[in-house]
Amino acid sequence: MQTEKLAVNSDISLFDTEPDSSLYHYKIQLDKVKDELMKFGLSSNQAKVYIYLSKSGPKKASDIFKALELPRTETYGILNALQSRGIITAEFSSPVVYAALDLKDTIDALVSAEKEKINILAKREDKLMEMWNEIPASITEGNTTRKEQLQMLQGNPQIHSKLRQMVETVKEEIKIFCTLRDLSSFYHSDIIDMLAKSPADVKLIISPASMIPTYARKINKRRIRFMPNTKTENQCFVVKDSEVMIFLRNATHSPSNVFSIWTDSQTLAESMIMLFDCCWEKTEQTR
Repeated sequence: MQTEKLAVNSDISLFDTEPDSSLYHYKIQLDKVKDELMKFGLSSNQAKVYIYLSKSGPKKASDIFKALELPRTETYGILNALQSRGIITAEFSSPVVYAALDLKDTIDALVSAEKEKINILAKREDKLMEMWNEIPASITEGNTTRKEQLQMLQGNPQIHSKLRQMVETVKEEIKIFCTLRDLSSFYHSDIIDMLAKSPADVKLIISPASMIPTYARKINKRRIRFMPNTKTENQCFVVKDSEVMIFLRNATHSPSNVFSIWTDSQTLAESMIMLFDCCWEKTEQTR
């Protein structure tokens, strides 16, 4: 308890604590908390202000921007934004004093807000489709031969959404070459469950690896093989019928920086299938 008081009452911002300081351990923990809060939609400085209020107690705006060394105008903008999100309160006093909600209440508020956004978007889907279908498609004459498509996708939400679509629409086979990190990422997006239930021919190569992780055992082990001696962990691709997704930055990067390209190029799909099949022959079977 004494250490906690020191951390709260210190004039030195914990976010700027030096490695040789007795408070540096708390800085590392706070940085991790800040990163997690940012996943709920807060900016870096918004997360800092919330953490400061939560750990230091009610403060005036001047206390906040001095302690965190933030611009005065930006601080007021952040406080207004956090109030709008419902995670801090302001007392009717002069000067105004701000206080943070309990962390659990804060997370509940942020999650509820995101769910509400999703519900609103879902309700608008039917109306949007109705308006869209009322607009006639342009009629073009001449050559209407379908051309191959290409998409560039960044961030796990966009990539996993495309992957789920690929699994849902597979007709014959889907082949995945990935690392354990990629597989874990797929698991948290329900892609593993979808693969386990898929009636298609599913084949999975994990590289490097030597055993099936517990969360992937829903998939028939005869459909999984390993390449235990691979030295790199940056290779991941998915081939489904005539579609391919190749990861240029896989799960070794942060979720927001994962980057892939998707294409329905028949030529590239056939090439990647040949590559996968060659790897499959050189892999080790599960036991």
